[in-house]
Amino acid sequence: MKKNAVMVLVLIGIALAGNLLAYKLFHVPRQTEMIVLFVVAAAYPILRNPLFGVYAVFLLLPFVNYARRLYYLVYTRPGIDPLLMIGEVLLALIIAGLFFELRERGEKDRDIKLFRLMVFSYFCYLALRIFVYTEVPLAQAAAAFKFYGPAVLFFFVGCIYALYFRHIRIIWGITVLIGVLAALYGIKQLYFGYSEAERIWLSSIKFSTLVIYDIVRPFSLFSSPATFGDYMLLAVIGVLMLWHWENQVFRMLSLIVLPVLFCAVLITSVRSNWIGFVLVMVLWFAFTRVKGAKKRIMVLVAIAALYFAGQAVSDMFAGESAPVALQPAEAASSSERYMQLLVTSRSTAITDPMQEHSFQSRLALWTYMVRLSTEPQLALLGRGLGALNADSLYITYLAEFGYPGMLFIIFILGAFVFRGLKIIDTAQSPDVVVLARGITVMNMVFAIVSITGSHIHAFPGDVYFWFFNGVLVKLPQLDAWLSAQNAPAAEGA
Repeated sequence: MKKNAVMVLVLIGIALAGNLLAYKLFHVPRQTEMIVLFVVAAAYPILRNPLFGVYAVFLLLPFVNYARRLYYLVYTRPGIDPLLMIGEVLLALIIAGLFFELRERGEKDRDIKLFRLMVFSYFCYLALRIFVYTEVPLAQAAAAFKFYGPAVLFFFVGCIYALYFRHIRIIWGITVLIGVLAALYGIKQLYFGYSEAERIWLSSIKFSTLVIYDIVRPFSLFSSPATFGDYMLLAVIGVLMLWHWENQVFRMLSLIVLPVLFCAVLITSVRSNWIGFVLVMVLWFAFTRVKGAKKRIMVLVAIAALYFAGQAVSDMFAGESAPVALQPAEAASSSERYMQLLVTSRSTAITDPMQEHSFQSRLALWTYMVRLSTEPQLALLGRGLGALNADSLYITYLAEFGYPGMLFIIFILGAFVFRGLKIIDTAQSPDVVVLARGITVMNMVFAIVSITGSHIHAFPGDVYFWFFNGVLVKLPQLDAWLSAQNAPAAEGA
């Protein structure tokens, strides 16, 4: 009787398992189901070894939006897509796994106490402004907090893993590899068109700047051309750092990789990213070939003067020449027409931005916000988190948090830049100098291009900015450790 009962239970179990397996094989789980499965699968390994979660962040997040678009082949676009929470899920698991180490490090890291306090105060202020002195409904402010607050905690994760130099190098290598794949996919979108999943996604969104002159700008794996361009800039910085860290074979490969990344930045038709690419190359040269802060400033001023002088001479000889007419759309392929309309014509806005419509509209908005900020309450407190996106990090903070908030984010950016410059000039290890140079270039580029955008409020800018600035503030300890390791080898030689 017992044997029969056991056999029946086994058969029932096999039947249930078979039905469940068949269901999963022939049924695509919904986004919410996928998040639950992801949490179940990732919880144990990340809680056991949070470094696994750090790798997951840099490996998986670039592909989240691509995966979302595949879901729209099966399911309609949800109001709030749960797949967008993967980054926050990973961060929560990493923080939980590092909880006791974070608490212990908070007591030991006296040398970066001010940085930790500054960043934690910034996070708390963002959370506070969801509820206090805000004109924004709670649901809207909480949704906006997703783009402001959670990524800030990656700063503390970066502080933990700053001494894991080998892993830091691997992460930048991953960035370069994914950057090249994304660049090639963006070029494929331009020359061979969009997939069915991408067409469904395009028909389901209201994103006016994605389409210009009835042409969809390539966005590759990402959510927009701007985030695509941001990732390309980070990949370029990664190539420049790996040039110093890797062997001659990689240096030869980088001669192919850099033009591909430049082409990808160009086809996004995002002019702030065009400027960012030039800034990356100029700043890297200034920090590599020129020693001393004063000399670097002189070089940057000289480059800016030559740029404006060149434009003045160009205007003198340009005269009243008629504008060059674009070829008719029928006479050119879609890719040729794209390059004419969204690259050639829009590049004139860099030399003469006041004649460009989008910049004029932004300038009008910024002027209006500055005028409104003369009211005492708006000047001191702003309207609250998520009240207004002014297409500028600084004007957005002015509108949402008043002058104290705008000055606070400027202070944070300045503090990271000066920390990086100090490490570049004082570090003994060449590896640390290269890493500090790359992070400082990233900070300066984001600070400048954020004049016309909020590049640290979305992936990849948010994760890379906060994580690697957590690494940056701990680089003196890494420098001491690497120098101590290299000292015995030097003595033996």
